[in-house]
Amino acid sequence: MPLPHETNPRISPPDLEKGEDPTELSLMLSGQPYLSYNKYIDRIRDTAARRVWEINQIVDMGDRMREMREFVFMGVNVWIVQGFFCEYGFNITIGDEVFIGANCTLLDICPITIGSRTMLGPNVQILTPSHPISPEERNGLKGREWAKPVKIGNDCWIGAGATICPGVTIGDGVTIGAATVVTRDVGSRCVVVGNPGRVIKRIREDGGVEDVG
Repeated sequence: MPLPHETNPRISPPDLEKGEDPTELSLMLSGQPYLSYNKYIDRIRDTAARRVWEINQIVDMGDRMREMREFVFMGVNVWIVQGFFCEYGFNITIGDEVFIGANCTLLDICPITIGSRTMLGPNVQILTPSHPISPEERNGLKGREWAKPVKIGNDCWIGAGATICPGVTIGDGVTIGAATVVTRDVGSRCVVVGNPGRVIKRIREDGGVEDVG
């Protein structure tokens, strides 16, 4: 499993220091159970947290996006409003002409892919991490966790406050209603609302919309 700088050449994680081991990071990137409170992972995460904070302090959108491009892999004409949060950065891929609204959270333990011309309203959460159901297995902060990748297609609209859960794939041309919780895969050209999210409309190729019975 490649290290972050091999996944995204723009990112240069800290070199290993004495006593650090990349094994848990490799497990994390491959979606296997890993220990998140690992010395090397902690340092990578802390470095990313500082960078995210610094970028969010930049008021001018153009200047902010120039800095963001050195942190997250993205296409052209991408706009990310202040309040953006992610854990690593190197696990995020964004297409062209994407808009991400204020205070969006992308927990990129595993890869998050956002297709071109997709828009995210404010306070959207895209989550890849999962934890054991058993409290004994979780063991507070000492247990292992894992993650599953999330993929969002082209030409989607994700409404304000929506949550995309681990392992979900969303097709092209999908509208996700505000505050919807998406727990399973969604096909292309449909409207999804509710908790848990369910398809209520289909979007025809001519742009018309049909109710789903």
